[in-house]
Amino acid sequence: MKRKSVTSTLRLFIAVVFAVGATIWADNAVAHVDYSFINAAGGSASLPMKRFGWIDGTDVNLGDSHQVSFFAFQLNEDSLVNITMTGANELGLNPAFSLYRGLLPGQAHDDTGFDPLNPVDGSFNKIASPVDNGVTTDAAGRLSPFRDTANIDFEGQFNALGSWSMATDSSVWGVIEYLTHKNDTAGNESLLGYFLPAGSYTIIAGGAACTTTGADCTGPFINGTVSLNASPVPVPAALYLFGTGLIGLAGLARRRR
Repeated sequence: MKRKSVTSTLRLFIAVVFAVGATIWADNAVAHVDYSFINAAGGSASLPMKRFGWIDGTDVNLGDSHQVSFFAFQLNEDSLVNITMTGANELGLNPAFSLYRGLLPGQAHDDTGFDPLNPVDGSFNKIASPVDNGVTTDAAGRLSPFRDTANIDFEGQFNALGSWSMATDSSVWGVIEYLTHKNDTAGNESLLGYFLPAGSYTIIAGGAACTTTGADCTGPFINGTVSLNASPVPVPAALYLFGTGLIGLAGLARRRR
């Protein structure tokens, strides 16, 4: 009887450890930027997403970056890129994604004290800055380099239709430049033959199915898959021959002089 009690206690302890570990892993998985890297030569990656995650980033108060998934890829040469996104439950997720140039720092997250575009104080209260840069006019008619936190209660920093930034708790900061997005149908989405110069790129993906606060919208995660294939763009042979021909003519002219 005593041995059975000890065994039961041990099993309970192990179960608790696994449960706590799973909770910590889950929190870390959605709390900060954690890229899933895709091989540009032909690869894919799948991550869990929310049905409202991407479309929420199209609102004036932007979206919560915790509700979308981050993918990254590197191009070593100028390329024509094909990107396709599918959902395990296509109509339930309504896949959508945005493409950006550059990468955000790993472990960056909304509302840190180190993002100069979206600052917060020590209590994570957003700061409405009085600093003017003479360029950007906010909703109150002020010229400021910061978002209009005095008049808009932002859900987060995720901008599905524009460039945006985030920082880490250790002051590493970055901006990604919006290039394009795909949300054309209620099904899978594809961006085909899109030219990109060599560099690093971010894909942020999620659902565009609904924007309500009901459990059917904010409820369980649905797996979404982003696939990528890049074809390097060769320098046309004619352009090469034309260039070498010009060099030859220039040399001939110099000899004649």
